[in-house]
Amino acid sequence: RRHRRAPQRRALMRRLVLAAAALLVSAAQAQTPVLPLRIADVGGAAGPCAPLGADAPAGQRAYFKLLAERLQTDVLNCPMADETTAAGALAAGQVDMARLDGAAFGPVSGTVRSVLTTREKGALNRLPIVVATLNTAPAKTLGDLAGATLVFGGPMKASLEVPRVALADYGADEAFFGAQTVAEDYETAAERLRGGQAQALVLHAGAWQKPCRGDQPGLDLCTDLRVVWRQRPVADQAWAVRTDMSDDRRFRLLGIHVAMHNEAPEAFAWAAGPDAEEFEPTEAKALIHQGPTVGS
Repeated sequence: RRHRRAPQRRALMRRLVLAAAALLVSAAQAQTPVLPLRIADVGGAAGPCAPLGADAPAGQRAYFKLLAERLQTDVLNCPMADETTAAGALAAGQVDMARLDGAAFGPVSGTVRSVLTTREKGALNRLPIVVATLNTAPAKTLGDLAGATLVFGGPMKASLEVPRVALADYGADEAFFGAQTVAEDYETAAERLRGGQAQALVLHAGAWQKPCRGDQPGLDLCTDLRVVWRQRPVADQAWAVRTDMSDDRRFRLLGIHVAMHNEAPEAFAWAAGPDAEEFEPTEAKALIHQGPTVGS
């Protein structure tokens, strides 16, 4: 009987040892301090990172308090003279977040990424724009379409104004192309491309999906077309972090910010600006202008 009970006792001991090890790991993790979040504050007299003073604007205090509560860590204010200085400090690991423009972001884009842009009141989202040609066309990149005839997918702002802004941001303004026409809708635009009345079709990404997706899951009705370029308009400003920030912290920051306009309006107004409607997660190079030779 003692021999039969021996395996049971060994199994029980293993479970006890594993439980004790789990408790030790949990205790060690609980004792590991969470690193403070250091935020560049551009526009004032430069100074060392420190807790926010009681004389700071109410919106800034609300913003720092919200981040401290959600992240369960200290949030420090790091005064910077200008955005270029803030970008350098971010790249050097001296701060963790900074709001930058494209000029400041460009030189540090190898170690820094944008994470949040703002949508202004009454403005559209930074819609992805698609430029497509026939599969049989020689063009492989946007640069190959210099002088080409374009057709846009409608007269609405999302179908005409936003695509033109996005193209101009990447060096392909109206003078870059040849004749340009505006169809009644995306379906008519696709018909004009297939009918040889245009050499390239310009749609926002949502409109591109509609004529290509069909009613059946996985169906592709645009196998005769080729996307040669897909980009968003370049952002004017964005909150940026280092590329080596942990995914956990970056995603938590995104979650806090995208709900901020509803959950903490006073904090949002300071962090996003008085004309902003909401924060939007964004791609890493949202502030970078590139030439029209960039492909899809």
